[in-house]
Amino acid sequence: MGMMLEGVRVLDLSHVYFGPYTTMILADMGAEVIKVEPPWGEIGRKYPPLFGGMSYVFHYFNRSKRGMTIDLKAERGRGIFLRLLERSDVVVENFKPGTMDRLGLGYEVLKEVNPGIIYASLSGFGLTGPYSRRPSFASIAEAMSGWMRLTADEVDPEGPPIRPAEWHGDLDPALFAVIGILGALRHRDRTGEGQLVDVAQLDCMVAQSGVSIAGYAMSGMLPREMRAKYMGLRFFGAFRASDGYVYIHTSPEMNERLMRGMGVQELESVEELRRWVEGRTVREVVDGLVEADVPVAPCYHVDEVVEDPQVRARGMITSVEHPTAGTVRAPGFPVKYSRSAARAPSPAPLLGQHNEEILSELGYTAEEIAAMRQSGVIT
Repeated sequence: MGMMLEGVRVLDLSHVYFGPYTTMILADMGAEVIKVEPPWGEIGRKYPPLFGGMSYVFHYFNRSKRGMTIDLKAERGRGIFLRLLERSDVVVENFKPGTMDRLGLGYEVLKEVNPGIIYASLSGFGLTGPYSRRPSFASIAEAMSGWMRLTADEVDPEGPPIRPAEWHGDLDPALFAVIGILGALRHRDRTGEGQLVDVAQLDCMVAQSGVSIAGYAMSGMLPREMRAKYMGLRFFGAFRASDGYVYIHTSPEMNERLMRGMGVQELESVEELRRWVEGRTVREVVDGLVEADVPVAPCYHVDEVVEDPQVRARGMITSVEHPTAGTVRAPGFPVKYSRSAARAPSPAPLLGQHNEEILSELGYTAEEIAAMRQSGVIT
């Protein structure tokens, strides 16, 4: 089976989470991704702890990519990049807006070199609007989109905002960036036109809060007010068992199943369910409610996630051998296809690992490559 994005070349100028996760997914789908870093390496390489001289973050987000270093502040470095651009389909960057323009490599310049190029600009607030030049992180988008407040309202409406686990303000926008790039590739297939794809963390996280925002916009009620007025008696939440936690989530029409799983005739309060769970182990609760067809799950720590038989059966934990770090285990590509394949992962590149290979493909001689290395344009 072939990979869907075979033949697509992506120049990845991004760093840390947002951009590298975007390009990792494209690589998983078969695109050739060239990770372009400054000679000193992108910041994501340095996050401790290090394994084989590289961060676990970098190992994960930059698998299956070829790596090269270019000093884009140097004229010769920009020349290398433009030669690469001529043979590429997509550019992905997540610098602060205006950075690429200051380097002389903004979209207006690049589209003159390659009119079919798809240029994905990933940023906190996008390329337009009053906040467009503000710096941002995932947590800023999570705060401004309502995610932190919505998370807190589930726990304590009067309590402080709660930052969700993981960096959803990076990871969720990366998924939208992939969608945007795929849409732009489809448009180019039909028309031959490249385009600028502008992806903002805040926009994406507002979209991810869409159910709550739509409910408020149409009813005038905050989500917690709507739940109190309309949802009635629902049994859902994390409950403490004798040896851990389980999460139970029913809708009103499932309550009879829940009572059957509990072996009771009546269930009038969440407190009754809480007491029932407390007297049993996690396994007993899960097995009993699964038998009754009630949605239930153990609340895992990550060490339990990687050993779960369902996770393993779906191939969601992969292993690759890295030349300096040894065996690297990480989540695999989550989508399964009947007629296409995802890429079998390969290790993240060492700094500048593929410099000579890629430059030779571009037609540079061994002498030119040596001169570039000596001058610091590459490592």
